Amino acid sequence: MTRLRSARPVLALAACAFMALAAGCRKPPPHENMLTQKTPPSGGGSPVVDAGPIPKWDGGAEVDAGPFSEKALLTEFASCALGRYRAFLPLATQLRDAAAEWSAARSTENEQATREAWRSAMEVWEEAELFQYGPAAVSSLPGGRDLRNQIYAWPVFNRCKVDEQLVARTYAGAAFSTSLINARGLGAVEYLVFYTGTDNACSEFSTINGRGTWAALSPDALIERKAAYAAAAAADVLARTESLISAWEPAGGNFTAELVNAGAGSKTFAARLDALDAVSGALFYVDKVVKDAKLGKPLGYLECEKATCPDAVESLYARRSVEHLRANLIGFRRLFQGCGEDYAGLGFDDWLRAAGATRLADDMMGALVATQGAVDALAAPIDKALSDDPTAVALVHARLKMLTDLLKTEFVTVLHLQLPKGSEGDND
Repeated sequence: MTRLRSARPVLALAACAFMALAAGCRKPPPHENMLTQKTPPSGGGSPVVDAGPIPKWDGGAEVDAGPFSEKALLTEFASCALGRYRAFLPLATQLRDAAAEWSAARSTENEQATREAWRSAMEVWEEAELFQYGPAAVSSLPGGRDLRNQIYAWPVFNRCKVDEQLVARTYAGAAFSTSLINARGLGAVEYLVFYTGTDNACSEFSTINGRGTWAALSPDALIERKAAYAAAAAADVLARTESLISAWEPAGGNFTAELVNAGAGSKTFAARLDALDAVSGALFYVDKVVKDAKLGKPLGYLECEKATCPDAVESLYARRSVEHLRANLIGFRRLFQGCGEDYAGLGFDDWLRAAGATRLADDMMGALVATQGAVDALAAPIDKALSDDPTAVALVHARLKMLTDLLKTEFVTVLHLQLPKGSEGDND
């Protein structure tokens, strides 16, 4: 099923790597020459764990996915994305309703119900984070409409901006839905619902501090505004979710047909491999966002001027960083192995096996399952684990690096896929 792209350059290693599937001609694979890094890139203070060889994947309970074809694979990817969004919809509705009740009656019970609704919604949304192709993707990508960022823009978040809009009551106006994404979405709801302090995150030069408008708010007024803001943000999340589903639905924008019919009538994708590029690019979320932003920065490996940066973790207020990592890996596995129950169905691993790259498919599955095991072993949120058991966090990073090294090299080479922009020459 694999074919070369005449219009795109193929990595110089491609011929040797592909021939190696039948013979012995290739350079050492990534896990032989890339996974022995002994010092963090920026000299941070966290330990760096040697993850060792890639764990063997025993295949588990394999389910027959049916005959492989690229169109069948794209059909599965469309169905999986829409399925995750549909699963999120009732949870987004529940969050909207709970936040509205808390705003109307600010009881402890309503506050706790809003927190629980947020937790439930995030459990599914963090899986959907891996499906950033089509309307969920940024507008610079094929079919992209920036809808993911409208729902959850992390790591883009500005607590000070939320505090300023609390004072200005921006959330109560019609312009709120067009305000900056760093103060809307599920990230804003988390801060508003879970943070109980009465301070703000702005500098002394901010208007709310310089003019004393924050200090003028009574504790009751602050809670009232937080609840109203959370209700407005949750309602906006629901509206964006409905737009995202409509964009995929056959009765709506029907991006499903655009993806499935790539190269055969699709206005978005002139070739089938262009659509497969878009989906494979979404897999790199585990590299740039999970490995680097959610793990590498808190560990002090990059973009951190101190030994560690625990304040850089995701879900700083709800303390759900480990649960989010777990859901991200489930989302990746749905794309890579299959989206059905127990990961049945077609996934990228089936394409690799159809191309003769069974060893690579097994190595990637072994690295993925090992990473999931390392996440499951974390006994505390990442910011706390960095002080209690930093080696356990470093092990998650090391195990995930096994997977992302394979993703950035052999995976794209064997299947003749393009690296997403920003990943070229990236060996961290």
